[in-house]
Amino acid sequence: MKRFDIDIAVCGGGVAGAVCASLLARAGRSVALIEARRPGWQPPMQDFDLRVVAISPGSARILDKAGGLALHDPRRRAEYRRMQVCAAAASVAFSAQEHGIDQLGWIAEVPALQQAQWQAMEQRGQVRILAPAQVQEMALRDDSVRLSLADGQTLRAGLLVAADGARSRLRELAGIITDQWHYNQAALVTHISTERTNEGVAWQRFTEHGPLALLPLPDGRSSIVWSQPDRRAQQLLALDEGDFLDELNSHQDSPFGLALSCTERRSFALIRRQAQRLVKQRLVLLGDAARNVHPLAGQGLNLGLADAAALAEVLENWQPDQDPSAALARYQRWRLAAGSVIAGGIHAINEIGHGPPPFSTGLLGLGFRLAGRLWPAREAFVKRACGLDADSPRLSRS
Repeated sequence: MKRFDIDIAVCGGGVAGAVCASLLARAGRSVALIEARRPGWQPPMQDFDLRVVAISPGSARILDKAGGLALHDPRRRAEYRRMQVCAAAASVAFSAQEHGIDQLGWIAEVPALQQAQWQAMEQRGQVRILAPAQVQEMALRDDSVRLSLADGQTLRAGLLVAADGARSRLRELAGIITDQWHYNQAALVTHISTERTNEGVAWQRFTEHGPLALLPLPDGRSSIVWSQPDRRAQQLLALDEGDFLDELNSHQDSPFGLALSCTERRSFALIRRQAQRLVKQRLVLLGDAARNVHPLAGQGLNLGLADAAALAEVLENWQPDQDPSAALARYQRWRLAAGSVIAGGIHAINEIGHGPPPFSTGLLGLGFRLAGRLWPAREAFVKRACGLDADSPRLSRS
């Protein structure tokens, strides 16, 4: 029998990486989590972080199994039961009730989700946490992985999970090629107060400059994500608050009325990345290390959590003294296909939306009208977006 210092090492302690470590440890394996820094704990009364994400019902089930959902303060997340997407004079709307579910999802802060999952790991004590720690060198073999850490420590693992983000160092060390698409766009984010509170609606409009989303916050405000050309995003960041709100109000036309105030504004570049392979010998890519998608549909973290659940599922019967290649090949086929379908669909919609107006918005509007009339298409869309379709991991459907 082969002997390892650890059965599975997970590099990257973001939400997806921490959830993956917890799920794998629950199966009775020895798991180490390697992270450059421990997450900082947020004061309970601190304003909502600008880094918010949509969590699908399927992802919430995965978080619950990993232990983090129970420790996440429910006052720091907002459920949405309705979703409306508009282009030109057309729109398509979805409600949780008509699809037989309680909600379509939640909006939550990334740091709060991460902190809750770390608390769960530390309380259970099943995961060996190495933080702060950084991988300096990696030696991949067919039967093991050897890691050299910055503090001089070495670690031999039966399997290594790279969950170290979009600019994954482990992916680079392994020589895995990524396909990249630079959108030359940036997503501008801020939180806004409006004339009427947002009572649980995820609303989005395709403007002439790019998609604008208003997402509910627990206090009735909305978090906005406005994707648009880089130069214009920087111009909007430079405006004073009043001029920015005027520009926003000239485009949003939401059911919540005019935007009255906003918090600080930030932007981040939009780049689509896809690793050409997710497995190399005993290395597995997960989350943003595997792919980045446009934030248009809010699927980034949901894909990463599904990766974690899928990896736990394919390794369910694997023992550390066995060859995991068959299980890892299944993971690669599964998650490459799932990620490509979602990323490709989002990419296509974004490209149409950035075509010459009014052709682009008119074409999207036509699509929305058709989608509003085709119930099977609506049902399939909701099931996939909620992580409840047949291709989703068993944990998200159970």
